[in-house]
Amino acid sequence: MKSLPADSDYDAHHALVEGLERFNAENEAATLSRMKSLMKLEEMGLPLQLRIVDQYVRNQAAFRLAREALWRESWVFWSLLAEAWLCMLKHAYRGPASKELKPFVAEIATRALRYAGLVMRWDYHQARKPAASAWRRVHKIYRLIERDGFATQPVQINARPTHCAREYTLVVLLGLVHPLGYRTQEIEFIAQLIDGYEPLPLPETVPLRDVHTHMVDLSLSEGACVLDHDWVQGRRLRYLALRPLVDHLKSLDQSSAAEGENRLAQQVASLIERGGIRRHRQRTHRFGRVWVAAGMDNILAALAHPDASSARPALEPWMLRDESTEGMGFALSDEPTLPHGRLVAVTWDPSENSWQLLAIRWNRNEEGQHLVGMQRLSRHPKRVEIYFDPEVPDATQEKAWALFVPMSHLDQGVSNLLIPRTHYRLGAPLVLRDGDTVYRLRLGEVQENHEGWLRVGMDVVGRERFAVAA
Repeated sequence: MKSLPADSDYDAHHALVEGLERFNAENEAATLSRMKSLMKLEEMGLPLQLRIVDQYVRNQAAFRLAREALWRESWVFWSLLAEAWLCMLKHAYRGPASKELKPFVAEIATRALRYAGLVMRWDYHQARKPAASAWRRVHKIYRLIERDGFATQPVQINARPTHCAREYTLVVLLGLVHPLGYRTQEIEFIAQLIDGYEPLPLPETVPLRDVHTHMVDLSLSEGACVLDHDWVQGRRLRYLALRPLVDHLKSLDQSSAAEGENRLAQQVASLIERGGIRRHRQRTHRFGRVWVAAGMDNILAALAHPDASSARPALEPWMLRDESTEGMGFALSDEPTLPHGRLVAVTWDPSENSWQLLAIRWNRNEEGQHLVGMQRLSRHPKRVEIYFDPEVPDATQEKAWALFVPMSHLDQGVSNLLIPRTHYRLGAPLVLRDGDTVYRLRLGEVQENHEGWLRVGMDVVGRERFAVAA
């Protein structure tokens, strides 16, 4: 370090990278002395790295060759630090010097997590999705440190306070945004937006309804996902309450920041809200026009009059963009005014009366197009009649239309019922009539609120023909 070139940040940085390579290649057992040497390399390297990163971000508009060299130099630096600290962590638990290294476990693990996360972030710069092994690494480090009670022990890195849980959360949040399509400056701006938010929501072990919004499974090789109705508490499940962060990002849209930054903050909020919805199949491009009935009134009318075209509700033509087993994406010429959660029914040919039921999950603007993403709730929704059993006390005796939402085996879910709010009482017996068949149900918990219509679980307790029931 004493002989580093003084006239060129790049040359000095490259010499440090070579030093880290030699440090890792020595493959010696970790000791307290080696840990102090590594911290000296880190202390010397981080200011140089920050200047290299600044050059890399500023050189995006030109100097393509320099841009690639600076990205590679930065990525190697983060990778070597991540590898060195991970090795140090392993020896702190199982090496011959574990007794003297154990008091520094929080310091070591926080650095291992931080640099592993930065390697993943630099992969985003090259439009590369982080490898499954990268997610396994950060999950395993966090799980280990949380188990031993060091997750929130304060640590100083580059003169800034942090801790293991905070670094892990930063990795998870950037994974939720999934910024593969963003430019370098935008990725770094997004990372700074998240890093600058206080208090950052940390993973918790007990799920709280109406508080937690996202979930991460430490046993999987992937990041967090939106919490829908998976309220199962598990040994390796962690829950995040991201609503305050989303509200904060949305509030920046009215701030005095530049218009582009305001728009980006709004997009990040939307991406986190819908982020991580698991897709078991890749989306495939599928272009063409479909017909959409938006809102429950139009959906019920569309399902009720398959042959009476004069009574058919006004349908909107939408352009399909892509499709998967779990949903559809649309590209619209006009900005939609439909809120998230709004129900729509989609068909390719209204005369065939073959509808799919979807819910709007996200929307964003991209290069002048208004993109909308929808989650499929059912491929074969059916309009049914519901009413309470006369023996149910204080319940409305009015009949009402509802939607039976059957799930196919491909959807990997259970059938639900969409009912008006007036006809919901947890555990109450409800009668459902579908043509000549009458079902007796017991209402379960609310899965989601769709603008006054509740999607609820149900148990079928009886079935009989209508003539016999009458």
